Amino acid sequence: MPAATVLPPSSGRDRLILGVVFLLSGASALLFETLWLHLAGLVFGVSVYASALVLSSFMGGLALGNALISRFGRDVLDPVRFYAAMELLVGVWGLLLVLCFPMLSVWLGAMLSPALGKPFLLNTLRFSFSFLLFLLPATAMGATLPLLVKALTRRPGEFGRVLGRLYGVNTLGACLGALAGETLLIAPLGLSGTGMVATGLNVLAAAGALGVARHFREEPAREASADRPAVRPLTGRAKRLLAAGFLAGGAFLALEVVWTRFLQLFVRSTSLAFAVMLAVILAGIGLGGMFAGWWLRREADGRRVTAPLVLLVGAAALLSFRLFESAADLSFSVYQTLDWRYVTALSLALMFPAAFVSGMVFTTLGEAFHREVGDRARSAGLVAMANTLGAMAGPLVAGFILIPAVGMELSLFILCALYILPALLCAGRVEPWPSPRTSPFLLASGAAFVLFLAIFPFGAMRGYLNRACADFIKGGETVVATIEGVTGTLQYLRQDYLGEPYAYRLVTDGYSMSSTDRSAKRYMKFFGYFPEATLQNPKTALLICFGTGSTASALVEDRRLTSIDVVDISRDVLRGANIVYPKPERNPLEDPRVASHVEDGRFYLLATPKKYDIITAEPPPPMMAGVVNLYSREYFQLMRDRLNDGGMVTYWLPVFEISPADAKAILKAFADVFEHTSLWTGDNFNWMMVGVKKPKGPKPAANFSKPWEAPDTGPGLRHIAVENPGQLGALFMLDGKALADYLGDAKPLTDNYPKRLRGYPESPQVQQQYLAAHNKLLDALASKERFEHSAEAALLLPQEIREKADGWFETQQIMNTYLNNMLTPPPPLPAVNYVLSGTDLRVLPLWLMKSDAKKQAIVARVLEHGMEPTAETEFQLGIKALADRDYLLADAKLKHAQEMGYPSNLAPARVYVLCMAGQLSEAEDLAGKAFQTAKASAGARRYMEWLAQTFGFKSPF
Repeated sequence: MPAATVLPPSSGRDRLILGVVFLLSGASALLFETLWLHLAGLVFGVSVYASALVLSSFMGGLALGNALISRFGRDVLDPVRFYAAMELLVGVWGLLLVLCFPMLSVWLGAMLSPALGKPFLLNTLRFSFSFLLFLLPATAMGATLPLLVKALTRRPGEFGRVLGRLYGVNTLGACLGALAGETLLIAPLGLSGTGMVATGLNVLAAAGALGVARHFREEPAREASADRPAVRPLTGRAKRLLAAGFLAGGAFLALEVVWTRFLQLFVRSTSLAFAVMLAVILAGIGLGGMFAGWWLRREADGRRVTAPLVLLVGAAALLSFRLFESAADLSFSVYQTLDWRYVTALSLALMFPAAFVSGMVFTTLGEAFHREVGDRARSAGLVAMANTLGAMAGPLVAGFILIPAVGMELSLFILCALYILPALLCAGRVEPWPSPRTSPFLLASGAAFVLFLAIFPFGAMRGYLNRACADFIKGGETVVATIEGVTGTLQYLRQDYLGEPYAYRLVTDGYSMSSTDRSAKRYMKFFGYFPEATLQNPKTALLICFGTGSTASALVEDRRLTSIDVVDISRDVLRGANIVYPKPERNPLEDPRVASHVEDGRFYLLATPKKYDIITAEPPPPMMAGVVNLYSREYFQLMRDRLNDGGMVTYWLPVFEISPADAKAILKAFADVFEHTSLWTGDNFNWMMVGVKKPKGPKPAANFSKPWEAPDTGPGLRHIAVENPGQLGALFMLDGKALADYLGDAKPLTDNYPKRLRGYPESPQVQQQYLAAHNKLLDALASKERFEHSAEAALLLPQEIREKADGWFETQQIMNTYLNNMLTPPPPLPAVNYVLSGTDLRVLPLWLMKSDAKKQAIVARVLEHGMEPTAETEFQLGIKALADRDYLLADAKLKHAQEMGYPSNLAPARVYVLCMAGQLSEAEDLAGKAFQTAKASAGARRYMEWLAQTFGFKSPF
């Protein structure tokens, strides 16, 4: 027999130092993991496939580190010193990755470019490159736990306690790292500064480890190495335990995917929300591991308790979902909440119990495995490797197979039921392995597991999905399709009018992402119409983010375009076009000039060699998780690089949920890239940034009006209330010196400083303050003065059109004021009078009177098909007659609508219509009957005074 290895004594202080060291290591690891995956997304894309492959490559490195130590760990005689070297390797290489990833992006983009459009080859290259980049630091990270377990396990029976303590401390460190990076570090220090902090933590950990390393050095065995016993092959029981670890790790990480998708129905998808969710899971796992280590110290045998604990993970997950609404005190008044405290409550109710027990399972299973294997490093390394490989596979199975195939609810049930397999692998008929006849704990946990499976609330998910859309359903919309897809949960809602489809809405993970209603269609189609109208002869166009297809429809209406690329990260969103456009001839993706690409828009710009005349994009709002880098200076530079000379970028600036400072950071980033930048209004607080690369000057005035004369774009422009070429100029807001003055000393949003966006408003009151500040910039009369001296307008609009535009700013002011969907507008009839009296517009009067071209078309169609007139159809016909300046017909129709029971009082409108028709005496009689002096409101009195001033009307007051 070889002589036993001599283990020098170590004090409690030494062990405490290593515990603190591993806490710092966990915090650093999570910081680096967050930074690496974020930066890798900027290079390889953040499509679900790219993200999964990059994460898998990282996890593969961790598993490799576990495996290497399990194989060679017994030859490491100075494990703490070796551990310190691993920490330094993580810190140095990790910081190099953080600093070098931005510089690698162009090179990697060129390397991946030939594979664009070849998914298998592209994803293989993504995995290969990311695996090589992460190989050293991830492998070093994977080696750390087995090394310290070997160092701290000094006596028989200590393995489980040490494993649980180290695993728990390291995971709690990761929890602190997740929160610190999101809330404290990235905003002031940027990504590179945060990487330096992570490196500093690694250096501190290494220094602390080196300070006590001599107390954990092992003396070599005296026998020659040839006499050392060979590594024993794993027993069948040991292999079953590794399989159990793989299945338990995979099932839990798959559950994490389902939980996160589910919580997104109630929680706004911000980076803070995801950090809180992750922190709750890590805290549960860490505390569970530490508790299990304490429990095993009390003579508990991991072989006896692992099987029942595995069943308790599934039971806890089942019970948490069953009791979720009451346990979390779920209130749908805070639907899509931004409150981190509420996010924490939801996460604790749904995920913490199972996470806590899962942390216990890893520890007890490791202890049971060690009793089979004996070698400290080998035991810890193999158990960690099995768990990590399961963690690689679980999210892929959940995200790519289970949820798309059977939905979140059934996926949750299947994954919980799956825990029966690792439980069976950890059970046995012979003591100390538990069986239902010999283990009351297993019998009780099995009974709870079966009970909670039996009472699983099938059908509850449909209620949650409907309640996530409750605000829209109350408004008369109905859910027509639910797609629980790879990238998210999509719900398509339809609003009908007189029994026909009127508008569609796309709700993604509980957030209204896009719509075809009047307001949304105006600014979305404008992003396509504006470059089509102002550029001389555009041929190629790129649209990033499809949504509900309004911008794509505007692009395909221009027959001059010969090639249109549409890029969206979600295949399900592109397929959803068939829901919004059931007639193929209306579906923009069916146009033969359109090529659709399922890809991350930023990666597409990085990898494609193509150049375009038009690039336009409406990504999700910038504060949503993973979206901020679609508003950064580096991203806008990619767009400029893909423009032809004379080409134009039109880009969405949604200011309705961001502060003026955030809007300036985005606009500053855009202006830093485009030397020719201007800001235009689309619809209220949906603004449009315009950037032109080497402009060629305005096209001839004779050609400028052709889009309004074309058979496709002409009706489209009129339907969004841009009925006259001059109205285009009245959408102008800022450029040149005025833009520079507005931006002031604002710092641009960059990839390195994503937290220059401060986030969503803290309360509705704060949001109203933001809107009031933004609304000052919507003053069209002030914009008119800036427009007269605008250099960018002179490059885009010919002189004749600019002169005509001067007369349309007052009308634009009416649109900004009276059609504001976020600030309370004043009564519309004075605005209607201005439009009817001073312009020839037909669409704007309809909008001001709660109508539009789509409603008018539906009314005409249903009446033509034999529908009996109703109060609604009569009202709409009256409004159409008003817009056509046929005032007597308008009064007749409105009167008939009122007699048929129209729900609103139409007397004020009829009084005005009679005044416009010159029927003052009839108007005065009607006013006298409708407005009794004793009951008249202050608003009615002001309205009568306005009529008196405008028409010489004799007020009844």
